[in-house]
Amino acid sequence: MTKIAWIRALIGVAAVGLLVGWRVSHDGRLPPRGSLLTVQRTLMGTLWSIEVADRGSPDQARAAVERAYAELDRIDALMSEWKPASPISQVDAAAGKSAVEVPPELRALIERSIRYTALTSGTFDITWRGMGNLWHFDDSFVPPSDAAIARARARIDSRRIRVDGNRIYLPAGMNIGLGGIAKGYAIDRAGAVLRQAGFHDWFVDGGGDVLVAGTRLGRPWVVGIQDPRRPRGELIGVVRLTNAALASSGDYERYRIVNGVRYHHIIDPRTGRPASASIAATVIAPTAEQGVVLGKGVFILGPEAGLALAARQGIDALLIDPRQRRFLTPGFRRVLETE
Repeated sequence: MTKIAWIRALIGVAAVGLLVGWRVSHDGRLPPRGSLLTVQRTLMGTLWSIEVADRGSPDQARAAVERAYAELDRIDALMSEWKPASPISQVDAAAGKSAVEVPPELRALIERSIRYTALTSGTFDITWRGMGNLWHFDDSFVPPSDAAIARARARIDSRRIRVDGNRIYLPAGMNIGLGGIAKGYAIDRAGAVLRQAGFHDWFVDGGGDVLVAGTRLGRPWVVGIQDPRRPRGELIGVVRLTNAALASSGDYERYRIVNGVRYHHIIDPRTGRPASASIAATVIAPTAEQGVVLGKGVFILGPEAGLALAARQGIDALLIDPRQRRFLTPGFRRVLETE
């Protein structure tokens, strides 16, 4: 049995996008877990997993993990547009009426988000939420009309956000949604808490977007990448990581097929429609925030422009186009292990 086939046999049911639940040693044997602490929780609408090498201090490791989860809760309360009391919800509620004073941390994230819009040629835009519930992928899904898309698209333009000190103003009809960046930022913050607590070997997984530090019992952390057109657990390959972030996007996560057309949840802010240049993209970046944001940009832009974006930003990327052709940066090609 080949190495990748062995991993597939172990997995059975895989996580969406990145198969982060299974890390193996170089020779394929599962390493002992006695010195590893793993804690999983559901928050921000997804499953989180934090794994820490306890260095023989399990109580200290657990306390550090609890502080990391407390940090995640804090960021969720600050940045979730789904929590009415959050500062970002207050900004949305005041759209067209008045500016809202927000914590400096949130203001800084909004300013970075506006810069990311320019860096990604408009494929990342936190005002996407102005489209409301136009695209919803439940059992009653019906593709919206061209007119409805055009009306919604007119409400997307992060350049219209006004930032004055820590005061944020949105024009009437616009809304900010930070889901495309806040999770990556939260992953980075959880990692920072673990590092500040003195732990240097850990793995933070936020719904398939990951940040790793050090090693897993002396071996690199190993992450499997889902094949976008095969059943869960069928892998394109694996990559071995240390001190890096990895994020994936795919049209197979939330979608509906109507009259032979696949409609999925990754919307191109420039068109208001599901992106069509890729079916999957995975990026390796220095931080989870960069991975999550730039990964979506790479996916939406497609192979040529997406790889150019990756090169400009100094990250590595793997893209798969609708014909299932694979496009890789040289760096990703070096680390991807396939059958």
